Amino acid sequence: MYKHKYHIMPPKGWLNDPNGSCYYKGLYHIFFQYSKDDVNGGLKTWGHYTSKNLVDFEFKGEAVFPDSEWDKDGAYSGTAFIDGNTLELFYTGNVKHPGNYDYINEGRGHNVLFLQSEDGMHFNNKTCLLTNADYPDNMSCHVRDPKIFYENGLYYMLLGARTRDSKAAFLLYESEDRKKWTLNKSYISDNDFGYMWECPDFFELNGHKVLSFCPQGLESSLDRFANVYQSGYIMKDLNKLDIVNRNCDKLKSEIKLEDFVEWDLGFDFYAPQTFKGEDGNIYLIGWAGVPDAPYGNAASIAEGWQHSMTLVRRLSLKNNKIYQEPVIGDIQDKFEDIKVTELENNESLVKTNLYANIEIEADKDLSVEFNKDLKISYNSEAKELLMEYFNDTGDGRDKRKAKLDSLENLSIFMDGCILEVYANSGEAVMTTRYYPLKKEIDIKIINEKNVCARAYKEN
Repeated sequence: MYKHKYHIMPPKGWLNDPNGSCYYKGLYHIFFQYSKDDVNGGLKTWGHYTSKNLVDFEFKGEAVFPDSEWDKDGAYSGTAFIDGNTLELFYTGNVKHPGNYDYINEGRGHNVLFLQSEDGMHFNNKTCLLTNADYPDNMSCHVRDPKIFYENGLYYMLLGARTRDSKAAFLLYESEDRKKWTLNKSYISDNDFGYMWECPDFFELNGHKVLSFCPQGLESSLDRFANVYQSGYIMKDLNKLDIVNRNCDKLKSEIKLEDFVEWDLGFDFYAPQTFKGEDGNIYLIGWAGVPDAPYGNAASIAEGWQHSMTLVRRLSLKNNKIYQEPVIGDIQDKFEDIKVTELENNESLVKTNLYANIEIEADKDLSVEFNKDLKISYNSEAKELLMEYFNDTGDGRDKRKAKLDSLENLSIFMDGCILEVYANSGEAVMTTRYYPLKKEIDIKIINEKNVCARAYKEN
């Protein structure tokens, strides 16, 4: 009942972080953390989807396996790098040594591994590039998620890390050949920036440098950092945030908690990864989930699967903010218009199924209610976009909100049990799960301007 039609999901079992996202030899490749036989996440391989248009994806099975002494307890997250006709993957190999260890400061091997392919489907030449012995002595056993980039004649590897005294950090290594790596710098954050940074990413967007990462251990509230862990970015113009050449003291003046912007303010978003498209645009995709969340997905678990990816999002810079526009392209041809019934007092009613797209021109206050289960509303006085559940159709989810000075439009994509909300053409985004008890959905909209509703065509 809750499976998706146009979001990436596991055929069965568990999915989490996107890995190795890239455009290579005419295809987009989205790899992901995959446990096909354990719906709650067991031993991790890399699953693999491909697409020609970032909309229609084809499952290609498993691509990376934990089949060596360096990754025997999981092929964890990583990135892709393209060198001519060769696709290279860099990832974290997890090894848990038997014994009475805390697996934070002792007992875990966290290796950086390399694979390559000439066709994007078959990978070989597995090599271990870095082990625990290659990291600074003050690092814990949590060093992971390599990001590879090239700058000024050298290759760089960015790794997320946690120190032995539980401070968030990143490590930057450099190389001339992507085989032998030496430490460039070890950056340790201030105490208020959590105890661990995961899934680091570093890219340029329209003349700005962007450092994206997932801090763990931030102080949470409904107003900010509401989820147990966060995903966000810090953006500076090109003469700043130079993680390659600046010393750590200078970087500390530029990497501040008050400048950290969350990518997605809903309940279900983590571990995003960016990649450059065939057209030169920067795209982002994220895991529609959060580790260690206090809410669940019991209904999808009952169907034998858990989690999915967000829609691919095209990034752009407007008014010194990063906007995320959903790539829907050919999806639009799979929707058909459905009736919007006009009611009294600026109310509209849309009757649909679990696969719908709602487009709203907003004016001041707005309310969109799904079966009296879930409401998305905008309050112009408070300048807040609020997502709120009224019963257990959120499986423990309650409230999330995003600050917006004004609301001009709202796009909602409902695909089975995933709901993505884009405000002001991607100025703010909220992703969540929704598990109604029936397939028929009544959507009541209170709004003074136009409403367009479409439903996904059944095959």
